[in-house]
Amino acid sequence: MKSFYDWQSNLQAKIYQINERLVQSIYTSQSDLYDMARYTIDSGGKRFRPLLTILVYSMISDKPYEDILDLAAGYELIHTASLIHDDIIDRSDMRRGRPTLNKRFGVENAIVVGDYLFAKAYELGSRYGPVVSKIMADGSSRLAEGQTLEFLNRGNLYLSENTYLEIIAGKTAHFFEACARGSSVAAGGSAEITDYVSLFAFNLGMAFQITDDILDFISTEDREGKPTFQDIRENVMTLPLIRSISKDGNSGKILDLLKNGGSVSDLKEVLLKDGSIEYSFDTASRYIKNAISYLRKTEKSPNIDTLMDLAMIVIDRISSLK
Repeated sequence: MKSFYDWQSNLQAKIYQINERLVQSIYTSQSDLYDMARYTIDSGGKRFRPLLTILVYSMISDKPYEDILDLAAGYELIHTASLIHDDIIDRSDMRRGRPTLNKRFGVENAIVVGDYLFAKAYELGSRYGPVVSKIMADGSSRLAEGQTLEFLNRGNLYLSENTYLEIIAGKTAHFFEACARGSSVAAGGSAEITDYVSLFAFNLGMAFQITDDILDFISTEDREGKPTFQDIRENVMTLPLIRSISKDGNSGKILDLLKNGGSVSDLKEVLLKDGSIEYSFDTASRYIKNAISYLRKTEKSPNIDTLMDLAMIVIDRISSLK
C-alpha cells in the first residue's frame, strides 16, 4: 500500500521548488518580520495544496509547471497564515514538533506575520489576473467562514452532521477547490474541465478532513507527527462523535463521557464498538468515489494517475487502522 510519503517522494523536485519559491516570496528587508515568517515556512508541512495546484496545471497545460509556482506558493501561504491564526485562537504551544509562532515570538507578532503572509499570497495570486485573484479570495473567504462556524460551535454537543459538513466544506474542501479551479483557469482549461477538477478537489478535501478527524481518535502521535485527541481537548465536535451521539440507545453513554471528562480511551472504545468510526470511514469513502468519478471525466494524462493515487491514499491512511 502506497503511503502519502511514498507518493510525496516522487514529487521531491517540485516540493523543493515550492519551498524555494515560498522563501523568495516572503522576503522583506525588515529582518525581524522576515525571520519570523521564515520560521513558520521552515516548520515544514505536506505542501499538499501547492502540489495539487501544480498537478492540476500540468494535467491541463503543456507549459512548464514552474509557470504556476507563484500561485502554488500563494495558496500555501494562505494555508500557513490560517494555521498561525488557529494556533493563536487555540493558545497552542506546539505545531509540527516545535514551538508555535505565538509561543516563541508572542501573540502580537504572530498576528502580524499571519497578516503579512496573507498579503504576500494575494500579491502572488494577482500575477495570474483578476479571475484567478477572485478565486483565491473566495477560497480564503470560505476558509474563514468555516473556521468561524467551527469556533462558534465549540462545545456544542448537539452539533448536527449537516452543520459539521458545512464547517469542513468551508475550512478545507472549498480551499482545495480554489487551488484546482485557480490552477485550471491559469492553465487555460475549458469551463467543463475546470468544473471537473474543481469538483474532484472539493470532494477530495471533504474526505481529507473527515479522515483527519477519524485519525485524531484512532492513530498515534508518532504515526501522524502531531498530537492526537486534539479535537476533544479543544471541544471541537467531529463526525465520529456526532454520529455516536445521534444513535438511539447510545447517546446517554457518550454524552456522559463528554460531560464528565471521560478518558479518551473510553471515548475511543465507544466509537469503535458502536460503529461511528466505521460510519465516518464510509462517509469519507463516498467522497473519494465522487472525487474519482469527476477526475475520470477529464482527459487522460500522467498527472491524472498521480492525482488518482492521492485520492486513494486519503482512504488508505485509515483503512489499515480500522
